[in-house]
Amino acid sequence: METLTLAAPEPATGTPGPAPRAAVVALGSVVMGDDGTGAAALATLEARYALPAGVEVLDLGTPGPYLAEYLRGYEAVIVLDTVRMPGAPGSLHVLSGEDFRASASPRLTPHSPDLGAALADLALRGEPVPEVTVLGVVPARIAAGTDLSPAVDQAVPFLATLAAAALR
Repeated sequence: METLTLAAPEPATGTPGPAPRAAVVALGSVVMGDDGTGAAALATLEARYALPAGVEVLDLGTPGPYLAEYLRGYEAVIVLDTVRMPGAPGSLHVLSGEDFRASASPRLTPHSPDLGAALADLALRGEPVPEVTVLGVVPARIAAGTDLSPAVDQAVPFLATLAAAALR
């Protein structure tokens, strides 16, 4: 197991500052095929890496309109999920800042998370908005079932490695 180390910036006094407050968040339903990719990647990340203090892991499933409540208080959030983007099933995408807001699709059901809306909600409340990176995989199928498609299953370890790299 590899140990990740996050270095907090040192204040001008030369004493170490507090550890960064970050979260790795899995989104998606594990009973809807490739939509469970986030949870699978999160489990792989936890199995392969010892995460440093100050990093929390959250498997949120489909939090719907409550996503903002889970993001409150973090400085940085890494989201693991499927993404509707160009590319073959299993293709990886890294989105940050305006990238994911521009590519986000609207909520299709009350259970669907809308990351852009959750961040806007925090901003409207005058709360700090975390820096967000979305690490996503293009799904092959999102339908009832607990198995990932072969292409997406092969991408899961790479998604976990990307999350570890983003934490560094």
